Amino acid sequence: MPPSIHDNLLVSYEVQCEARTITLRTEYREANRPTEFTNVIFQGVQGYRFENDAFGNIIFGVETVTVEYLLTEFGAEISESYRMAGSPGPWAADLSSASEYLRERGIKGFTLSSSCGLSGWVLAREVAIVNAEACAETNPQPPR
Repeated sequence: MPPSIHDNLLVSYEVQCEARTITLRTEYREANRPTEFTNVIFQGVQGYRFENDAFGNIIFGVETVTVEYLLTEFGAEISESYRMAGSPGPWAADLSSASEYLRERGIKGFTLSSSCGLSGWVLAREVAIVNAEACAETNPQPPR
């Protein structure tokens, strides 16, 4: 069972464009207990939108949703973003065929909800919620 991120503080998030990954770094802080560090890692990202960053965001959760739900719920903003800036990608030019294109590539929908602050959606191949210390042990940072 993955670690919980419910009521975690979002410390930072990073978008790696070429790698097509998004990492949310979270902490659960409670008096008289060690801080728990948990990362949410989206891989195979095809598009995303985060909004309402309160610079003190408290995560409620990440939920897996169907691609069709995500395109129905956020289709207007996806279409407008594509029209204005060409994002999130060429699949967004025609939302009537977008779900088939995304499903053929193994893409799923995810929604990020918060008790306070940042919320949004991600279209990605997968998401993993991992203990950040374990992640650091398997992916050590190169020396500087």
